[in-house]
Amino acid sequence: MTAAIGRFRTPGFIFGALAPALLFSLPLSAEPVVVKKIRGKAEIHRAKAPAGRWAPLRPGAPVRPGDEVRTARESRTELKLDDGSKVVLGSGSRVKVVESSPHRFFTLAAGRMKSFVKNLRPTNKFGVRTPLAAASVRGTVFEMGFDEQGNRGFLDVSRGIVSLNQDGREVDVRGGQRIDFLSDRPLGEPVRGRSTGASIEEESGEDGDRQALKREVGLGMSKEMVMAAAADEMRLAEYQEGKVLIDVHGDQVRLEEYVIRRPRDAFAAANPDRAFKLVVLNERDARFDYFYYLGLFNQDLPEDLSVALNDVRGKLSAAAPDYFLTAYEMGQSNTQDTVLDQATGGHLVKITYDGTNYCLEDPTDASNTRTILADDPFTQDGDTYHKVYDPVGDRFVNLSEAQFAAGGGQSAVYDAGTDLFRPIGTSDTFWRTSFNSYSHALNGIAKQSYIPDATQGITSILALDHDATFTFAGGSVFAVTETPSGVDSLHNRVTLFYGDGAFETVNTYIISDDGKIGPVSAFNGLASGAAFKDELLKWNYEQVYEATEFEGRKIDLVVEPKILIKSGLLR
Repeated sequence: MTAAIGRFRTPGFIFGALAPALLFSLPLSAEPVVVKKIRGKAEIHRAKAPAGRWAPLRPGAPVRPGDEVRTARESRTELKLDDGSKVVLGSGSRVKVVESSPHRFFTLAAGRMKSFVKNLRPTNKFGVRTPLAAASVRGTVFEMGFDEQGNRGFLDVSRGIVSLNQDGREVDVRGGQRIDFLSDRPLGEPVRGRSTGASIEEESGEDGDRQALKREVGLGMSKEMVMAAAADEMRLAEYQEGKVLIDVHGDQVRLEEYVIRRPRDAFAAANPDRAFKLVVLNERDARFDYFYYLGLFNQDLPEDLSVALNDVRGKLSAAAPDYFLTAYEMGQSNTQDTVLDQATGGHLVKITYDGTNYCLEDPTDASNTRTILADDPFTQDGDTYHKVYDPVGDRFVNLSEAQFAAGGGQSAVYDAGTDLFRPIGTSDTFWRTSFNSYSHALNGIAKQSYIPDATQGITSILALDHDATFTFAGGSVFAVTETPSGVDSLHNRVTLFYGDGAFETVNTYIISDDGKIGPVSAFNGLASGAAFKDELLKWNYEQVYEATEFEGRKIDLVVEPKILIKSGLLR
């Protein structure tokens, strides 16, 4: 059975228990590129200044197209971009800003620059050119160097993918690989490991920080790196689970899971006391897959971490929850391919129901409200259908007359007072977290994103389909949902077909420890939270991810729900 739907967001991953919607954004500054930090001495040559006139560079100064920045020996300068990206110039470097918005292009005339690229939307580009070769970013973190004498350079990729072009030959360099480019020979193939010479961090005496970051589970890491980082993190774990089971393909999986607070990742560096991290490791004989979720709350986490995690999926209460997510980062990998979802701008949305409409309100701005009809019937080919709004998942669902009559359009929320799941009633208030923008990338290639709809003057999103402007790779997306194992099996497949000709497919299963797919009937009639958790503990989630960018490979992850229940992420 297949069903095609129109406007679509990222598939509902098995880890959706952590985030009702997958999103991303960063606050914008008035200037696309500004100076954030200077260590030592740095100067700037403005585009309109006479040749040879260099002025001292100061923190906070804008760097506009045509401006050139140079650093002295044993000096270092960090440029901040308005989407949250940054560029770090090493000792003795000279870099010109060619374009700063919406595309980001730089020319590296000498020295080294390291780029940390975030929120790169499908329509935007990021590139660095030297006199010998040009790098176009399809990833996140890379360092590029060029000899001022003009005969050699290098590209060193930490995470994601960067495409290097020299004399018409283009080579993709992935995380953990490096490549040298020379003036007297054609471009070769990338190799494993780092380029020769000290990195920018080492030149600046910051190798300790660099090594600390290596101890964090993140994307672009080998199995050995992930295992070493996980061993370090697990010593701090507040919740930890593990077991051996059989996956849906009949393969044995060694599963390790843990939750920590105060992760050392750069994501949480500004507010470590507000952050937590969930990590899942899957080890099989022939493969290794891993997943992490970093969440940042609106205030410092309480001593009992579950108090904050309990409300991640929303809260049925007259009073607003004390804790809500303001940002998150979610990564998955098989050590070669990556899926990265990021979000910021998290805020509460207050939802009430009058029997006909849902009223969505921004509790910090009384003027920001939206009313959505709960049921909007329509006729198609002589049959009646119902466009039903789901306020919990923030989405619309089209139902047949029979499905609607059977109650298929009602959204169940958890009532902590009665330990029951039930529809939102006319006397209820439900609180949901929404995010103001989002980015979803495969192997560092942006596939979809959204931001508030500026044409409506919206700055804070209440309902995605009304308030957000979506961007898709190739300009469009078409989604197909299927139940390939039959309607009574807990196996769902979602495939997205993008306008650029690429696709991504997610198969989600609920399986037993011996790899058998669960029946829908296993969860029928479970009205209480206790009954639902008791049944869920008998099963496991498995998600198999495929995409054009993966070139036939898969990311295959199994999660035991016990850690989600114990930590409060599932109620």
